[in-house]
Amino acid sequence: MDLRQQQQNMVERYRETADQRTDIRRRQVETGSPFAADSAEQLRARAKRLVSKREVDPGKLEPVPSDGGPVRPAVVLERILGDANDLQNVNFLARGARAARAVARVSIVEGGRRAGFGTGFLVGERLLLTNNHVLPDVATATGSFAEFDFESDADGVPKPVDSYDLAPDELFVTDPALDYTLVAVGAGTDGRRPGAVHGWLKLIAQQGKIVIGEPVNIVGHPDARPKEIAVRANELLNQLPRFLHYRTDTEPGNSGSPVFNDQWEVVALHHAGVPDPDGAGWIANEGVRVSGIMRHLTAAVLPPEQRALLAELGPQSVPVGPAPAEA
Repeated sequence: MDLRQQQQNMVERYRETADQRTDIRRRQVETGSPFAADSAEQLRARAKRLVSKREVDPGKLEPVPSDGGPVRPAVVLERILGDANDLQNVNFLARGARAARAVARVSIVEGGRRAGFGTGFLVGERLLLTNNHVLPDVATATGSFAEFDFESDADGVPKPVDSYDLAPDELFVTDPALDYTLVAVGAGTDGRRPGAVHGWLKLIAQQGKIVIGEPVNIVGHPDARPKEIAVRANELLNQLPRFLHYRTDTEPGNSGSPVFNDQWEVVALHHAGVPDPDGAGWIANEGVRVSGIMRHLTAAVLPPEQRALLAELGPQSVPVGPAPAEA
């Protein structure tokens, strides 16, 4: 599957979900809630996760009015997400900085020279996730490398870049349809694995990480520039079984960036902007859901030594229950 076909598939997904988006907007306007448009299952899972992770204090939540009948999940979630009144705990910044450390610029080397760039992020001590269209095969990954700390410090001074060669001979799993590649990363010149230096982001297969109407945050290397973050005017527009549509700013080079919720959990792997079917520019962004990637990885046929390496992803990455259905 080439880039042209991937883009055509995106356009078709967006076109086929036009009625969904219309219904989402209608419900948001009618209820006055950005969260009322998601499924009851997703709303319940989101509320449960926020409370269980102590992101909100249940004792401080506004009581839910009830006339004795059942309470809609959207009403409960409105009180949970509305508890912060759009304000964030100051640790939002520190948690974001910690998460961003695991994000790297991927330098693609072909014929001994740099032939392109993308973004990737560590999901294990030596496992890097990016797009298939960034690293489509072992030959492309061989000789390519990941650059961490390609960014400026708090005073605007460029940090020393920390580079690691990719090691596709140890692990390389890819899928063009989901546009993801998981590849091993070699140790640094000091023998340390990249995750021991920069940390890694946990991939969580379970539902409840985000619902329609919530913000999304993206960290990456747009146009191969030093690391940047998109945290303004960002919103999840729709959830498909294997993809998310959201509104945010990205540029070429953001391919392979992690898409975060406000708790800095990875909800998707960003892979492209969605072009307007009528040719009027770009109308949304699309990312691959973490749950979809993990289900594909779980079903992949791999040699025992490579399957053992996937244990770095952690137990929370193992899918439980049925795959997400259409809303």
